Amino acid sequence: MIIIEKLLFAISLLLFSFQIFGQTIMNKYPVGQNSYEGGDVQFYKDFHQILIDKKLKPCENKNEFHVLKLVVYEDASVKYVKDELNADAAIKNKCTFDLSLEVLRYMDKWKPATFDDIKKPTITWFIIFPDALFDKYKEGYLPQNFEERAGFDKKDGLPGGINSFRAEVVRNVDLRGFKWSEPFKLVVTFVVNREGKIEQLKLDESSGNDEFDERILDGIRSIRKRWSPAKIHGEPINYRFRLPLNFSASE
Repeated sequence: MIIIEKLLFAISLLLFSFQIFGQTIMNKYPVGQNSYEGGDVQFYKDFHQILIDKKLKPCENKNEFHVLKLVVYEDASVKYVKDELNADAAIKNKCTFDLSLEVLRYMDKWKPATFDDIKKPTITWFIIFPDALFDKYKEGYLPQNFEERAGFDKKDGLPGGINSFRAEVVRNVDLRGFKWSEPFKLVVTFVVNREGKIEQLKLDESSGNDEFDERILDGIRSIRKRWSPAKIHGEPINYRFRLPLNFSASE
């Protein structure tokens, strides 16, 4: 059985920060730190107990789920963050969304993330599947078999991923006519949408040469092999990738 790894809704494959609510927010917790006292198991245990204690009602649609995305602040307060990539999720799963926010009011064991001994506001998230959190709840519960990551160029039924895509980028980008004396890095970001198509393709870090940058983007646009979309609970979602490309000094 596959335990969900907290990667699916990470904005990038590397740790970085961004602006939200007018403040710099860290993208994910450092390895070894938990956003909730006792970790994910305790979070779901407390979530279940609040459902029971507050006599909240299950959702009629037993397949509903919601990805509860939060910022945990330095003072251990939390704020809900709308998933801009999947903005309709709260509408499609309104019962679970409302239930999650109601339970959240009573949860008070949040732990701020620390970076070099400094507390910083940081993103955390939990998959809420109400059908497993009422009378079906079992001690030690964690969501299982929910996640199917975006795959690229399926072979033998097994999808590749970002590394397979990186290799395809190298094969498709034509850099003839360019020379450089120092190593450097570009960072490409893009979204694999629910149909497996790339959109919102852009450079987060530029080479400083517009023609070179455009050659990279053109090479990516020319790739014909398709992605399979990421899924949660069998439902396709939009999924953002961050692809660093390192260039050694040309010979």
